[in-house]
Amino acid sequence: MPLGQAGIHSFRRKDAVNSFLGEGLALVGIKRSEGYCPSCGQAVDTYSVEKEGAIEVRCSSCSFPVGVVKGQALQGLACVAIADDDRLFRTLLTDLLMERGLAEQVIPCESGTEFLTVAAERISQGLPIKLAILDIVMEHLDGVSTALALRAFESGLKVTQPIPILFLSGVPSDSTLKGIMNQYQPALYLNKGTDAIPDKLGPRLEQLIGYLLQGKRE
Repeated sequence: MPLGQAGIHSFRRKDAVNSFLGEGLALVGIKRSEGYCPSCGQAVDTYSVEKEGAIEVRCSSCSFPVGVVKGQALQGLACVAIADDDRLFRTLLTDLLMERGLAEQVIPCESGTEFLTVAAERISQGLPIKLAILDIVMEHLDGVSTALALRAFESGLKVTQPIPILFLSGVPSDSTLKGIMNQYQPALYLNKGTDAIPDKLGPRLEQLIGYLLQGKRE
C-alpha cells in the first residue's frame, strides 16, 4: 500500500508512524503539498520527517527526499554495469551516463545472467563496479533475483562495501518496491515509465545516483 495513500493515513498515533519510518527519523507532518520526485518522475504528495536535527520533505510514495537538487558532486564512476533486456533503453542509459560524465566506463548487459557473469569476474579480479543498474522486469532472471545473487556473491567473498543498486521499472513505487530497496541496500528506485526522455532522465539519474552514493538511504 503506497505510503501517500491509505498506508500512512491509517496510522493514528505518531509514535506508530515514527516506528514505521525507522531509526533516526521522526515524523514532523503530513500534508497535501506537492513536490517533484526524481525517483517517481512526477509531482507527488509529501510528508516531513526530522533527521539529525534537520527537516526533510519526502515523497509519500517512495520516501525519496524531494528537496534534493543534487547529491554529492559526482565525478565519473570508474565502472557502471547495467542489466536491462530493452536494447533501446539500455543504449539510452549508457549514452546518458557517458555524456553527462557520470561514468568512465559502462558495461551494458542484456540479461541478469550476463550481469552476474560480469560482476563475478570483476569482483574476483578486484576490479570495481561502482554502481549496478538493474531492470526489475527481465525474462529468465529478473532484477530482484539478480540483486539477491549479487548480494550472496558479495557475502561469500566478504565484500565490505556492497555495490549500490539503482533498480528500474515502469510502475510507480509501492510498499513492495520499498521493501526491495530496504532488503538490498544500498539501493534506490527509478520509475522509467515517466519522464524518461533524455532531457528529463539525465537530471533524475544525477540526483538519484548522487544521493545513493552518499549512503543516506533509510
